[in-house]
Amino acid sequence: MDIFVEQIVKKGAGGREIALRILIIIGMCILTAVSMFLFFIMPVFGFAIFAAAMWGGYHLFTGLDCEYEYIVTNGEIDIDKIIAKRKRVRLITAKVSAFEAFGEYEGAPDADDSVTVVSAVGYNESDAETKVYYADFKHKSAGDVRLIFCPEEKVIDAIVPFLPRQLKINFKK
Repeated sequence: MDIFVEQIVKKGAGGREIALRILIIIGMCILTAVSMFLFFIMPVFGFAIFAAAMWGGYHLFTGLDCEYEYIVTNGEIDIDKIIAKRKRVRLITAKVSAFEAFGEYEGAPDADDSVTVVSAVGYNESDAETKVYYADFKHKSAGDVRLIFCPEEKVIDAIVPFLPRQLKINFKK
């Protein structure tokens, strides 16, 4: 029987994203004021600056919206980052059977400096019920990798059967 489970997790807006959104709005206001001034001197140039400010501001503002998609298919996990629902970037693909460690991130040992950390945590920090998990594995192009993510119960249930035997025995939900 084939196993296919997917989950989409929205990334919460932190202080950095809020500050960038405010700066984008301020920049749009400044460019709009400049374009209004130029509109009386050179109408075509003023309108072009106004249109570019609106399009660029919208593109930058919505570009801060981010969500992660976890897909588990027959023992393989894919993590994608979806930016503004218009661009998809594959963060990592890994075989669950290659996991060297898996569990709740709260009790995880510290990662070495040589480990590539892929963080796909998309939860609201005020939500206390969200559990964050980690998985350590070797990747053919990224080397040693630590994946940090927050899967739902159905995703964990799809991962556990494909874990190596020792990890499956030690795993606690």
